[in-house]
Amino acid sequence: MRIAYFEPLSRAWARTRVILWQPFDLAQWLLLAFAAWLAGLTTDTGSAFAWRGDSNDTGRDVWRGIDHAWGELASNAVWLPFVAIGIMVALGFAVLLLWITSRFKFIFLDNLIRNRAEITEPWTRHQALGNSLFLWRLCFTLACVVGVFLVMLVFFAPAAGFSFNDALAGLSVAAGVFGTLGLVIFGVAAACVALLTESFVIPVMYRYEMKVVDAWLAFLPWLKTRPLNFVVYALFVLMLALVFSVFFSVFCVMTCCMAAVPYLGTVLLLPIWVAYRLFSVEFLAQFHPDFDLFRPLPEDENEAITGLAEETDRE
Repeated sequence: MRIAYFEPLSRAWARTRVILWQPFDLAQWLLLAFAAWLAGLTTDTGSAFAWRGDSNDTGRDVWRGIDHAWGELASNAVWLPFVAIGIMVALGFAVLLLWITSRFKFIFLDNLIRNRAEITEPWTRHQALGNSLFLWRLCFTLACVVGVFLVMLVFFAPAAGFSFNDALAGLSVAAGVFGTLGLVIFGVAAACVALLTESFVIPVMYRYEMKVVDAWLAFLPWLKTRPLNFVVYALFVLMLALVFSVFFSVFCVMTCCMAAVPYLGTVLLLPIWVAYRLFSVEFLAQFHPDFDLFRPLPEDENEAITGLAEETDRE
């Protein structure tokens, strides 16, 4: 089986032209942009774990800052209830946003597959899928937060303590280096899980009306049998992201930063977001015809899923 990378991107762009320009419909464009914007408001990577600067000074400064902030709060205890309320409100809003975007990921995908622009009907129809994805993303986010906290506790807390003793300065540097390496590895792993979920697990959920765990179980055999293809896919997406970053910077300058305005930027760059969403769909379709979201499923979905498993075994 030959797995291509530029061909799926070319097919995705061809479908994008049909959806957006054949014929051009401003109302559909704006609704698709709205769905794309809400589908992408939050990210799944959990990988913003950069630790910059000298490990000795950075670890000491971070923990001193935490100690100073806690001391300020303790000395002004009257503010503690307001701080707690503010934190709870922010967390509640973040969870609400995660729930909304989980549903809109299916709404956006559904509109592209059906070449339409609807919000209300797919919002209701994909309730179960959206809720399943929301719970998975919530648990995944919490796992990422706990993982980062544990890495910092194991490596950077000792590094900050060692840095106060000149005799243990070497241990502080070593702990900082290993902590940074741990964060990088953890961040890359989390980013890969998020990318696979967004690119392939969500389309599998949509295709077979599966919950997220079942979709992962259906996708994992293909990941195990052809891991190199998915590694190259991740690198290919990274290359596209770098190219897009350069383009976006230039486009922002040309539009006086209008492209950076929420929703308006999505409207202006909608062809890119549509093509990117369709790219993973076209890429996944190469592995088995039943993964092609643009083809009707066999009448017996269980038989189709069984066929997928048998095909994976032969691979």
